[in-house]
Amino acid sequence: MNQEQTLQNLGLSKLETATYLASLKLGGAQASALAKEIGIKRTSVYDILSSLTRKGFVTTYFKKSKRFYYPQKPHRVATLFEKKLEAFTELIPHLQSIEKTEIQAFGLRFLQTKEELEQFYVNVLKEYKGQSYEIISSAPTWQSIDEAFFVKFRHDRAKAKIKTRLLLSSESALMNPTDKALLRDFRYLPEGYKFRCTIDIFRDQVLIVSPDLTALAVVIAVPVMVDIFKSIFEMLWDFVDEK
Repeated sequence: MNQEQTLQNLGLSKLETATYLASLKLGGAQASALAKEIGIKRTSVYDILSSLTRKGFVTTYFKKSKRFYYPQKPHRVATLFEKKLEAFTELIPHLQSIEKTEIQAFGLRFLQTKEELEQFYVNVLKEYKGQSYEIISSAPTWQSIDEAFFVKFRHDRAKAKIKTRLLLSSESALMNPTDKALLRDFRYLPEGYKFRCTIDIFRDQVLIVSPDLTALAVVIAVPVMVDIFKSIFEMLWDFVDEK
């Protein structure tokens, strides 16, 4: 996924994407310079910059009575969307109280028990054989649900030739296997990123696992949400240093 597509999946229009990338290139500029860089009229760029400011991609400063627009650093944008993910996770218990028919309309499915979660992962070995998916995880929390099962699952997943990319919490380094035969490419998030959930991002659905939820896990099969999770992962992946 290229950078333009990633930004558009996060909710930016094509012109907003072009303007944000231009502001990164120029390192902060007046509206006229940004308009010239992307090839549109200066009067047209103001609405775009206002929208980018509301969405958290651009900030405004005044220097010698002149207005300058500065891009938010990519890692700050990633942090903004991480907070939105946290807010969505906190919303899950409320969604569980919605009538079943409404939940199905939302494309949500709740896994209440450890057995249901393990069956989901068993199905992953068949449904995504020879493919790949992305993970944001606290390995200690994920593995503590059933250590024997998940240790075996890693090996079974590799046998099914399923590749994964993982963004792991810093404490995961204490127990994260580094065997390349497991077909895992991983990076560690900075210590300031504290979380106890695991997010598995597949091509057509997202699984959020957390012992802190009323249900053990929730499956989200909403295309727009899947695209947003994928884009957030890509932004964080580019931000975090390689191991």
